[in-house]
Amino acid sequence: MKTNRLFPLFAILALALTAPFLIAQAQQPSESRLAQLLKRFPEADANGDGKLTAEEFKAARQKFQQSRQGNAHQAVVAQTKEKPLFNTEEILDESTLDIKILQDWHPVGATRQKLIEINVAEWWPGQDYRIPVRMIVPLEGKAKGFSITGANGNLEALMKDTRPSDFQAKLLKGGVGIVQTLVRASRQLEGKQGLDQKMGRQFMKDLNPRYTVLWIWSMTLMRATTAAYTETYYFEKGKVAGSGSSKNGMAPAVALINDERFTATCSNHAGAYYSPTRRAERQEIAKAEEANKAFFEAVKAGDIDLGQNRERVFRRVMVGSEGGMSQMALKAGKSMDEMQNFLDRLWSRACVAENWDRLMERGVDILFEPGTHDYVAYDIVWGAQNHPQVPVYYQPNGGHSQTPHVATAKDEQNRDAFLWHHFFGGDSLLSPPTSSHKVDKNKLTVRVSFEEGPQPTDGRIWWMYDRAPEGSAPFLLVPIPEDQWADMKRDPKTGSWTANIPLEKGASRIDFFSNHGHMANGYQQYHSSPYTRVELSSSQN
Repeated sequence: MKTNRLFPLFAILALALTAPFLIAQAQQPSESRLAQLLKRFPEADANGDGKLTAEEFKAARQKFQQSRQGNAHQAVVAQTKEKPLFNTEEILDESTLDIKILQDWHPVGATRQKLIEINVAEWWPGQDYRIPVRMIVPLEGKAKGFSITGANGNLEALMKDTRPSDFQAKLLKGGVGIVQTLVRASRQLEGKQGLDQKMGRQFMKDLNPRYTVLWIWSMTLMRATTAAYTETYYFEKGKVAGSGSSKNGMAPAVALINDERFTATCSNHAGAYYSPTRRAERQEIAKAEEANKAFFEAVKAGDIDLGQNRERVFRRVMVGSEGGMSQMALKAGKSMDEMQNFLDRLWSRACVAENWDRLMERGVDILFEPGTHDYVAYDIVWGAQNHPQVPVYYQPNGGHSQTPHVATAKDEQNRDAFLWHHFFGGDSLLSPPTSSHKVDKNKLTVRVSFEEGPQPTDGRIWWMYDRAPEGSAPFLLVPIPEDQWADMKRDPKTGSWTANIPLEKGASRIDFFSNHGHMANGYQQYHSSPYTRVELSSSQN
């Protein structure tokens, strides 16, 4: 947009004030009137000849009217975006928890435990969404803060006394509590069958995020936190760290953004970025659709053996798929503008990258482990380019129902290392490194540097050529080949980790990233370099 085609704000405001009067004038203002208008609105003189013609005035007025309409639209969009995704008063209201005690506080080994059922919210008119919550504290004394997750098997398992894992036992010994609940699809919960379908129909009517599963999943963790803090004899306020994978990765991330009681999230197989593809921008969606069309034609022809179940899942979850939320909304009569306004409202309060500065001011801790081949976290290329500050660990070929690469680290303990450092400090964790590269003839040289904090003890790099568009079926299905990895060397002078990758003849681009290990507080932590895509020139082929 060229600035010389725009009217300054003060001119637009002035035109707005005089518009009713001007419209009432004759269609061809007099020369004296045009001279008066020129003095007030010199920007209307399009050719800069010092004279204002009737045509120039008419064009200026039309621009103003268009601008006014655009501003009105933007005001509506802004109002939609500003409407809170969650109601803090609703989250913190203890009186609406409607707590039902299933097992009162009782000793279990070196712990005390209590099992309750709470009301998360009235998710459907006249129907509360209730969920069990198990609270675990040390046998003696109060717990200060707690680790919380919705990943606790099934309802039957949660209803029984819990034997803490070795790591949980260490948290409890250090005075940190455990809060367990269930973040599951509604169909998997007793008495909730069919609720997802009702929510889907209601969502399509008004595009209200409240009727999405992401809203109720996140509310489950936030309301469970409210319930735990009603137990003032057993809990005192402290750090609240969420963790989990998939829906249990997204739920604590969203809770961290919208509930300041949360202080950390370790999220696996979850999205951290609001990319153009996630926003359903037409150009990006078209790339995925084109790749998907060719892919599923190959599946139909028998050239790709996807398997019936996996094909069904892929057709439902791929970007631009007929079963995707955007496509369903469009079929229900919603416009693309309406859909994108909804997405703006939802993801502006659901992606950590969109809230980074505010989260850093709060001093929270964040770690994402998206996997390189996950349909939930498909926008890692854009995310690494635009938000390299987000700490990530890419499991090579990792993702939902994916088989990790043969060279993937087998001793990774990221979650435990992260939570231990968050609650107790001690050894620092690796910080996001920087990555640089140079193409020289048929070779790619990569250099990764950890400029601050502790230094890793090893480095390993993976790469693949000509990967399909983000969010498409081939982007997720085609793995990193087993032989496309190498151990990196450490430069003793600079401390950087380097690798030389021979370029494949005929390749148009190459994707790469590296993983680096570090022992912190007795736990093996790994951190990744930014996922990088390099376009290769024809002269290198």
